[in-house]
Order: sequence, then C-alpha cells, then structure tokens
Amino acid sequence: MRIALLLLLVASPVSAVPVIPNFATGVVSSVTESKSVVKENIVSESYRTGFEYTVSGVGVKPSSGVVSPPASANALSFSSRSDWVQIEPANAFQYAETYSSPGLIERVTIDRETITETVINSTSTFSQ
Repeated sequence: MRIALLLLLVASPVSAVPVIPNFATGVVSSVTESKSVVKENIVSESYRTGFEYTVSGVGVKPSSGVVSPPASANALSFSSRSDWVQIEPANAFQYAETYSSPGLIERVTIDRETITETVINSTSTFSQ
C-alpha cells in the first residue's frame, strides 16, 4: 500500500489538448429603448415703447392745421389738440379718436411637452 501511495505522489508528465470552439453559426440580438421628455414654457411679450394717437373719420375735418396733440417724453397734451367739425352739417359722419400709452400690449404663454420614444431592434448573424 505504501508503494501505491508513493507512486501517486510522484509527478508524472501531463499533456494538454487545446480546446477550439467548433460552431457553424450564431445569432446575437439586442433591444435598446429610450424615452425623452422635453417640457417647454415659452413666454412672448409685446410692448409699445411710445404714445399712439389715432384720429379717423368720414365727413369731418380738423378746425385747425394741428391734428396730433403735442407730445413730451411723458405724455400727450390733449388740451392743444385740434377740434373736429362736420364738413356738411346735418349729413352723416363718423369720427374716432384713440389714445394708447406705452406699456405691455400682449403676453402669449405657451406650455408644451414633447415626448420622443425610440426602440432599436438589432440582430447580427454570423457563421464560420
């Protein structure tokens, strides 16, 4: 029995056989998914930077040559503006006078959300 144990402890040469994969075909598949959410808040504002005075009419005329009132940096002087009279009394006429001061004219607010979803399916086939 000792001899058998002694023989087991003595090293013997070992030889290895290389392992080479042997396949004919293969397939690799992958799926990639992505989702993008973009939230936007767009605010657009329009301003009048000066005074606006408008006079229009039919069948009327200014009583003097001054149509627009004199303006300063801060205001219009309506006490100096022209009076308007009918061209032919007792006939039809129309008259409109408009004054607008500097400031905000309009404000537009847009809230929107854009969602983009992408799915990519990829398959690779290979052979040897």
